[in-house]
Amino acid sequence: MAKQIVRYSTEDQENQENKKGLHRSWSHLPPELLCLVSSYLLAGDFTTFRVICKSWRSSTSLPRPAVSTLTDSPWSLSPCLMSVGSHKCTFFHPGYQKHDACEIDIPELLDARIRFSKYGWLLLTGYGYDNFSVFFFNPFTKEKVELPKYTNRESFVTMSFSSPPTSSDCFVIGICGWDDFGFIKRGEKRWTSHTIINRPEFTPSSYCNPILHKGLCNCLGENGGLGVFDPNDNPSNWIIYHNDKIPLIQEKLDSVHRSYLVESDEGKLLAIFMVEEGDTKTPIHVFELPKLQVNKNMLKPRKIVCRIVRSLGNRILYISLGGSFLGPVVPRGLGNQIYLPIVQDQKNIYYSLSTGKYHFIFDDYSAKNIHRLEQPMNCCWIQGRPKLTLNKDFEW
Repeated sequence: MAKQIVRYSTEDQENQENKKGLHRSWSHLPPELLCLVSSYLLAGDFTTFRVICKSWRSSTSLPRPAVSTLTDSPWSLSPCLMSVGSHKCTFFHPGYQKHDACEIDIPELLDARIRFSKYGWLLLTGYGYDNFSVFFFNPFTKEKVELPKYTNRESFVTMSFSSPPTSSDCFVIGICGWDDFGFIKRGEKRWTSHTIINRPEFTPSSYCNPILHKGLCNCLGENGGLGVFDPNDNPSNWIIYHNDKIPLIQEKLDSVHRSYLVESDEGKLLAIFMVEEGDTKTPIHVFELPKLQVNKNMLKPRKIVCRIVRSLGNRILYISLGGSFLGPVVPRGLGNQIYLPIVQDQKNIYYSLSTGKYHFIFDDYSAKNIHRLEQPMNCCWIQGRPKLTLNKDFEW
């Protein structure tokens, strides 16, 4: 019996030591391993990681592993803010601070202007008033698709496309000024130009990308309305819809700072208006547009019933001049927010529909307006996709 007691006591002591050893092993993991683990965490999960213990928190201050290509990044398939500078292209994820941004040399983009982004592709034009080059570029695969040059009057101001350039039904549209539109489809060798008759009650916003939605071209107007036409039906006139909720911001339309048109994951369109700091109650207004009944002979503007969006649920809006989209939340604690193309003091700025304020990620600071901060012109939100390589015989 004494031997059994000694044996059980010894085994119990060994188990206790093993448990202690296991506890020590978690708190004393190699800093390099902790740094690698934390590099895969975003926002809420990253914050939780930091409060586990002192050693885990200190590991997050170490330099993260260098990224040689964008596809090597652990968040390459997550939405990130891309900006094109004079020497490098920078990719910044909102869940990380600025010193963790990925900077890559992409010579093909250094003299180009981002016009639109979707499906992991960029649509770009050359810099300069007389530079009419247009091309697609995938920054994740470094593949480029040249389009015919557009030489009508002037270069494009805003652009959009319907599907990836690899799709047989890819359709590209560009706007020069307020009335000159250019169209080109996959397989065509030249652009088709159309002039849309000006309507005094509607002027397209020069800062908002058109959206090709269900075969129609949709443009937000400077007065908050919506202009629609069918690009496949030799368009010559706008079909105009008035937003019935516009009286809510009618007095502030002159102070609209930016407007965006976004296709939701439910197949509807969202209109977003950022109001200048004169609006102290609601800096950003979001509306869901209804399904439109389009009649090309409709000459009188029609009123549409829009729904005010007060919550995005478990989704995030990413808005920028180079393209916007609505995406599901991957990290916890980020839903019902609108991410802006602004990084200030190494922090990304977002707007919360819950609080009605702007916030800095990783910071308790909040504000009612941010209009003293300028949005970069040559940037966009972009989201990578699983790598697909162009066929070597691919032709536009």
